[in-house]
Amino acid sequence: MTILEATLRLIVKEGIRGVRHRAVAKEAGVPLASTTYYFKDIKVLISDSLTYFAEKTLWMNKALEARSFELINFLGEDGKSRDDEHLVKYLTQFICEHIREQVKHSDDRILEMAFHEEALRNRQLAGAIKTLDDSFLATITLFFQKLESDTCLADAYQVLGLIKLLEYQYVMRGNIDEDKAQFESIVNASVRKIIGHRELKSEA
Repeated sequence: MTILEATLRLIVKEGIRGVRHRAVAKEAGVPLASTTYYFKDIKVLISDSLTYFAEKTLWMNKALEARSFELINFLGEDGKSRDDEHLVKYLTQFICEHIREQVKHSDDRILEMAFHEEALRNRQLAGAIKTLDDSFLATITLFFQKLESDTCLADAYQVLGLIKLLEYQYVMRGNIDEDKAQFESIVNASVRKIIGHRELKSEA
């Protein structure tokens, strides 16, 4: 675990290309022989580091899932009886709070981006990344199923795309509080279109 945690720290500092046995050993404060003994192939070390990181991330996804269903219960059991304005308001607030929390953990967001980029070149990582992404999509899709959306998967893709793009931008800019009004306006407008589309589908 010490070696895996050191590998993750190294990826944050230097990216995937910075992961070398000697660099990891130095970061972990262990003899070089320790890293080469347990991880003869550097690709295995990177893959195991992703698995270790994903396990923590999936645990966080369970917490997100619990909070999202609390929101559903708060808004009421019958999706058709919900006031759409209240739904837009509370879903906007929920997404904004989630993004703010994610941006606070900027190292984790850097790791996500690094692993996603590396997965384009490394088929071994691609499967693990797909599992991670599918987990988030499944949670958001289930949320919209609870709202009785006819396009729950498309809604989930839109919400996840919005979240990931804003996380990336605000981690890079480091100014989410300075752009508070614009940030909340973007989320609100996006949510309004998704909820409006759901309403149009139900009327069709």
